[in-house]
Amino acid sequence: MILKMKTNFSSIEFLESIKNGEDSARDAIVRAYTEHLYKAALGQGLSNEQAHDVAHSTWMTFFDVVHRFEGRSHIRTFLFGIFYNKVSELRRSNLKYSQSDPIDEIMESKFQDNGHWKEGLPGDPERFLDSSQGLDIISLCLDELPELQKAVFQLKVVEEDESEEICNILDITTTNLRQLLYRAKSRLRECVERKSNA
Repeated sequence: MILKMKTNFSSIEFLESIKNGEDSARDAIVRAYTEHLYKAALGQGLSNEQAHDVAHSTWMTFFDVVHRFEGRSHIRTFLFGIFYNKVSELRRSNLKYSQSDPIDEIMESKFQDNGHWKEGLPGDPERFLDSSQGLDIISLCLDELPELQKAVFQLKVVEEDESEEICNILDITTTNLRQLLYRAKSRLRECVERKSNA
């Protein structure tokens, strides 16, 4: 615990230590982020066993490729980029995705010709967000997002990472990033409206 508190994961010394495979550096970063990886995997809707597997697989890949980390972002961002790719790989291997995306039709029905929404969120948005029911609905709706949209939303909106950083992590273009973020926000709004009125 003391090691975890004293370690500066952004320092040049730590980055050199981790790239050189020093046990103390490996131990410090594993102790600091394993629980975060596990909880993030559960947040992605994975089972306990899958969450442990993804966390383990993330660490294996991280230590295989950390020598390529250039230090332009926080090492946590680099680690979670690997994590999101692992979750995507798992889902691709387990699920068959539909070629069509029903959100396109839904979104067309929700917009006016000038691009504005036809209807707003139910009631007062601030009161909705402050209510426990509102937070539960948002959490459920986040879980329903496709994994890449959820990853983009998490990195851009929640963690407030830079667009260029996100594109590097997820191996997407800036155009794809904008489209994915737009779709994620649109799906969230549609889902919140649907569940709030249910």
